[in-house]
Amino acid sequence: MIAVRAKKKRDPYNMSLQSLLKFKKIALVSVYDKTNLAERVRRLTKQGYGILSSGGTAKMLRENKIRVCDVATLVGGGAILGHKVVTLSREVHAGLLAADCEIEVLEQLGIPRIDLVAVDLYPLEEEIAKPDCTRKSVIEKTDIGGPTMLSSAAKGGRIVISIPEDWEPTLTWIESGCPDFDETVNAQRAKADYVVAKYRLLSANYHSGGIYAGVIGRKVRDLAYGENRDQSPSALYEEDPTDSLGMGKFDVLTGDPSHISVADGDRALGVMCAAADAFRLNCNAVPFIAVACKHGAPCGIGVSFETRNTALERALMGDSIAVMGAEVMTNFAIDEDLGRLLYEVPESLRAQVGCKYWGIDVLYAPAVDDATIDLLGKKERRRILVNPALIYPFSSKQELMGRPVRGGFLSQKAYHFILDLHDLHLPLTAGMNDDQKIDAIIAWAACWRSVSNTVALANDGTLIGLGCGQQDRIACVELCLNRAKRSGHNTNGSMFASDAFFPFAKRKREEDPLEGPEILIQAGCAGGIVPHDGKNIEEVSALFDEHKLLVGYLPSIHRGFFGH
Repeated sequence: MIAVRAKKKRDPYNMSLQSLLKFKKIALVSVYDKTNLAERVRRLTKQGYGILSSGGTAKMLRENKIRVCDVATLVGGGAILGHKVVTLSREVHAGLLAADCEIEVLEQLGIPRIDLVAVDLYPLEEEIAKPDCTRKSVIEKTDIGGPTMLSSAAKGGRIVISIPEDWEPTLTWIESGCPDFDETVNAQRAKADYVVAKYRLLSANYHSGGIYAGVIGRKVRDLAYGENRDQSPSALYEEDPTDSLGMGKFDVLTGDPSHISVADGDRALGVMCAAADAFRLNCNAVPFIAVACKHGAPCGIGVSFETRNTALERALMGDSIAVMGAEVMTNFAIDEDLGRLLYEVPESLRAQVGCKYWGIDVLYAPAVDDATIDLLGKKERRRILVNPALIYPFSSKQELMGRPVRGGFLSQKAYHFILDLHDLHLPLTAGMNDDQKIDAIIAWAACWRSVSNTVALANDGTLIGLGCGQQDRIACVELCLNRAKRSGHNTNGSMFASDAFFPFAKRKREEDPLEGPEILIQAGCAGGIVPHDGKNIEEVSALFDEHKLLVGYLPSIHRGFFGH
C-alpha cells in the first residue's frame, strides 16, 4: 500500500505577488502598534487597495481574514539577521521611489508601485527612558527599516501614515476622494521627515551621551506678532504632544494670541503648577488659585480654600495698578459672576483701585461660559484661551530646559524642586500656623518662578509684593515692600521668600542703607523662606531668631535662581 502525502492546505488570505500586481493601488503596511489595525486596513481594501505587509503585521492581518501579500514574496526571501532585514531591499524602495515615467521599468522587473505606506517606529523613546536600559537594548529597539521606508515614501510623493494618530484623518481623506492631493501629500512628506528626524536625534543624543542635542517641534499656531512688532512673524511650536498642559493644548476662544500672551501665560502656568504641587504636598489639597502675570512675573496670586471669587479678587488686588494689561490664569472655570469680576472692579474696591475696569489682556482657564466670552472676548476684544487640564495643575515632567545663546543654546536639568514645609530647618520651636503656611507657599511659588534676584511677600492668601530682576538683595526687599505699600497692603504678619541668601544681617555703619533682614523685620514680617547659604548665615539666622521670625531654611542646593 502506497502512502499518499496530504497536500498542505493553502491559506486563502496569503496573496501571491501575481495577484497583488493586479491591483491598481497598493498599500505597504508595517507597524509596531497594531491597535485597531484590522479595521483600518479593511477600510483601505474597500477603497481598492491591495495590501503588502511583512512578518507579524502580515500574520495578524491574515488571522483577521484580510488578504495580504507578504513582502518576502516580493524580495525573494523572508526576514534575515534576526529580523533586522525585512523591507530593506531594492524591490521595496524601487516601488516607493519610482516616478510616473519609470513605471515601465517596474513592470519589466515585476515590482509593484507602492502608493501608500503606513509605518510606525519601534518605541525608542520608551526604551531610552527606562532606568535599566543598556546600549544593547537601545540598539535593539532602534528601527532601521521603518525610517528608511518613510524617507523613501516621502521622497517618492506617496501617501504616508507615519504615526498611529494619522490613520483616521488619512482614511477619511481617502474615502472622500483625496481632495487637494498634492498639498496633502506634501504635508505628509514633511510630517514623515519630521518623525524620522526626531527619531534619529533621540538615538544620536543617547549614544553620544548628550554631545549631540537639539529641539524639534511642530507648529501649533501662528501668533499675532512677536515680542515687538518688528520681530514678526512669530509662532508657537509643540515639542511634547503628550503634555496635557503644554501651551499648544490651549484652545483659543477669542482674540489672536501674541508672543507675549503665550510667554507670560507660560510663566503664569509655572507659578500656578509650582503652587499647586506645594499645596498638594503640604496641605493634602489644592485650593482655588488665580495668578495674574505681567512681563514674565506674577503681579498677583490669590488663593482660597473656600471660594473661587475670593481667590480671583485677591489676585486682582495683589497689585491693582500692574494688573492692567495682565494675563490672568485660574484653576477653576469662569462663570458669569466671575467674568463680571474680571471685567469690572467691584464698587466696594473702586476707591482703593482708582478705576472702574481692570483691563486684563488675556484669560486662561479650564472653561469659560458664553456670557464671559461675550463680555470679555467680544466687547473687550480680550484673548480667551481654555484647557480643561488646568483643573488639576501639575509641574512639567520635562528633564531638560534651555535657552538660545549666540551661536548655540544652553541646556541644563529642569528645575523640579517643590517646597516641603515639613523638611525645613526651623530654629524656633514654634511652627507656622495654617495661614502662615499658605502665605509661605504663595511667596515661595512667586519667588522661585520669577527672574532673580527676587524677594516676594504674601499675606492673607495674597501675593502683596514682588521685587524681582534686581542686582542686589537690598533692592529686592525695598522694591517688594514699596509695591506692597503702593497697593495699600498691610505687611504686618506677612511671610517673605528670598530666592538666595542675605549676604549681611545688619548694616555696618549708621549712614549705610538697612540690610534686607532689617527691612523685613521693620515691615513686621512674621517669617519666611530662604536658602541656608552665605558666609554670614549664622548672623542672619540669629537676627531673625532675636525678633521671633519663623524663618524656614532650605538646603543651599535649592537656591531659587531663575530666568538667567
